[in-house]
Amino acid sequence: MIISPYSGKAIAIRLANDGYHVCINDVEANKSSADQVVEEIQRLGRKAFAYTADVSNLSEVQAMVKASVSELGPLNTMVANAGIAQVKGVLDVTEEDLKRMFEINRTAVPVHSPRRRR
Repeated sequence: MIISPYSGKAIAIRLANDGYHVCINDVEANKSSADQVVEEIQRLGRKAFAYTADVSNLSEVQAMVKASVSELGPLNTMVANAGIAQVKGVLDVTEEDLKRMFEINRTAVPVHSPRRRR
């Protein structure tokens, strides 16, 4: 299982309780939060580790999947719950902000979809 820690924390804990091993993915800036979720899952007796990948980048997602399989065994479930927003005034949002939101919110789910896996 590969999941992001914020909105996915409850999902990750539930799936760990259901017997899944879990890879937690997030950006480097949120690594400490991901590590905390990993610790919670490990206390439940499941394997877990944190990984840093940009979910809008296919090669980074592929590397994350390879690392997950190496650490946890065969991948049979993947949750694509990444999404971002800009917490700014409308006039303060830049073109770069909009492009990044679009990349993550539109691209992340198709990059993670089963048809992309080998």
